Amino acid sequence: MINDLAQILVITRSFAEFSEAMESVGNSAETELKAIIEATLRFDDIIKTKIASSDMCVYVVPPGETFIGETMADEFGKDEGEERGIVAGTMEIGLVQRMGNAEKVLRKPKVILARDLPEPDSE
Repeated sequence: MINDLAQILVITRSFAEFSEAMESVGNSAETELKAIIEATLRFDDIIKTKIASSDMCVYVVPPGETFIGETMADEFGKDEGEERGIVAGTMEIGLVQRMGNAEKVLRKPKVILARDLPEPDSE
């Protein structure tokens, strides 16, 4: 990766010589790049071993559904934990884990409720 970055720097004429670009990139980015690469490899290992036995699905609440605080989050925080209001739309997607017939909400989708939408102008 450092080699690729050095080549890009030479191509864009940030450095005249490849050896200068390699030294600069190596000195300034080697520690940070190594940490990112190691974290990526650890994450890849976790995905392959721990999460592969279940299905991860995006959770989006369709408009018209009744707000349920256990599985959704109110974008404006007015109905946390309550069960009332009609969902107008999903603002941020959620994440659901499915294992067999069981389903667990890992991240609640943020929804906006119909009552929080501005009234349309009538002329």
